[in-house]
Amino acid sequence: RVRRPQQFLMHFWHIPWPAWDIFRACPQRAELLEGLLANDLMVFQHPRHAEHFLECVERELGAQVDREGGLVEHDGGVTAVEAFPISVDFAALSARAGGADTERWMARFRRRHRLEGKLVAVGVDRLDYTKGIPERMRALGRLFQRFPRYRGRLVFIQKCAPSRTQIKAYRDLQGRVEAEVDRLNAAYGTRDWQPVVYLPRPLPPAGMAALYRMADLCLVSSLQDGMNLVAKEYVACQVDRSGVLLLSELAGAHDELSAALPINPYDAGGTAETMVRALEMPAEEKAERMEQLRAFIAVRDIYRWMTDHLHAARELLASRSARRWAADHLEEIRAHIMERDHLAVLLDFDGTLAPIVPTPEQAALPEAAGAILARLARLPGVTVGIISGRALADIESRVGLRGLVYAGNHGLEMAGDGWTWVHPQAAAAREAIGAISAALRARLRSVPGVMVEDKGLTASIHYRLTPHAYVAAVRGAVDDEIERYGRLRVREGKKVLELSPATEWHKGAAVRWILERMGGEAWSDACAVVYAGDDRTDEDVFRVLPADAVTICVGCAPRTSAARYAARDPAAVGAFLAGLLAWLEVSAGGRPSARGAR
Repeated sequence: RVRRPQQFLMHFWHIPWPAWDIFRACPQRAELLEGLLANDLMVFQHPRHAEHFLECVERELGAQVDREGGLVEHDGGVTAVEAFPISVDFAALSARAGGADTERWMARFRRRHRLEGKLVAVGVDRLDYTKGIPERMRALGRLFQRFPRYRGRLVFIQKCAPSRTQIKAYRDLQGRVEAEVDRLNAAYGTRDWQPVVYLPRPLPPAGMAALYRMADLCLVSSLQDGMNLVAKEYVACQVDRSGVLLLSELAGAHDELSAALPINPYDAGGTAETMVRALEMPAEEKAERMEQLRAFIAVRDIYRWMTDHLHAARELLASRSARRWAADHLEEIRAHIMERDHLAVLLDFDGTLAPIVPTPEQAALPEAAGAILARLARLPGVTVGIISGRALADIESRVGLRGLVYAGNHGLEMAGDGWTWVHPQAAAAREAIGAISAALRARLRSVPGVMVEDKGLTASIHYRLTPHAYVAAVRGAVDDEIERYGRLRVREGKKVLELSPATEWHKGAAVRWILERMGGEAWSDACAVVYAGDDRTDEDVFRVLPADAVTICVGCAPRTSAARYAARDPAAVGAFLAGLLAWLEVSAGGRPSARGAR
């Protein structure tokens, strides 16, 4: 990423991504996450794995996570996070399974391993500790022990491919599996019947297709698997629709292949019972289940998986080309400003002027940004306003500059030199806001990291420091209290739930009110507008301003914002304002000096 900052990078993570409580044991977890977030697109097998990844980057790096949109904003970059389950070439596998070479291999297996008249079960795996092969052998032993009628009738073929044999743990696993096979054959085998056939050598594609096609059941007993393509290969090769898939609940494929019979690989007895159910299932049910599985994989094959990646990449590349950094378009912005007699520079505070911090009281206006705002406000014809979700008194004291317009509580209360205004519905809801704030403080007292902020006309429930496992409880409590009190609504911001009166008033309406006060109903003809914000509530402003307004989304993913321009972070906003100020001060001598009252 450092060497090729403009290169589009995408990464598919094949194995499961662990939950935070497991991942946190990794000493290099921060470096690993930082590296992966250099990608524009991160793809996982399963939505659960994507959710785990989002929680990890949020907890470890403090990244801004939009779970609904699947986006991570961190260190000036945006990474899209998706889940595209991998699949197989269904058409090719199905065609091979129905071919003459495969039928010759089926006949060869039947002769060599004396399979005529026998029921056949198959397991196909790399010799890997995640595949649950010893657990499978334990279940097979339980089957022969508890259901002796299958002795002499059922042959289990275990196809294994040695894996990572240079690692002792893998060599030990191979020895353990081979010992289990020998034990079962010694315990239950007869002169005419071998319960377990162990195949460690490679087979050609037709040989593999033959195993899958002839198997009355396929046993996938993974202890942990991102997907497990053996399950899908088996289905693709079941051209006769006579087999049954037994699939571990711990494999990613489990949620996709709902017509398979689920098993818990740690439950040997339960797995044995499910094997019996599969072997004794009526032919009609077998065919119906297999047809459902085949129809699903035929549509969601490997080419669909590839297409999903390319479509996501295309969308992100299109949004990247549409991203217009404000700093790169100063001439265009200056031309817009020159067309008007007045200029309004309106800015959000948290995340726009001031960096996001763990708790609201820690936020502070950078000294350099304050100096720029003060100088802008002194220029003739320029109005500077701060539009914040904070209470009016809070934002006034935090910025501390005279001559500005301040809008607090998302514009429900505003003030300028010599005037103040409060939305009537907000004033009427003050008592309800106080009551619900008190109720939520009591209810959420035991939830770590939650802070309930009563701002008079609105309330904010901050959960930036709350462990992810508790966030759903916070949202549930807020929803319950909203339903109880009525006349209030809730909106989600960055790690905060905003409670406000149930009115159509929002930041966008407040900005229009300010502009109309400044320039009358025809303000759009006389006034150029610059507005910068970083939150979902700022989207209301982006949408209500004219198409030629200079709207800047700070740290936002462009595909989710209605803003014309983007800025990476508050530092980029400060640099943009500095450039704007320098140009305005140079050009002030030739500009009109009566740009509306502040």
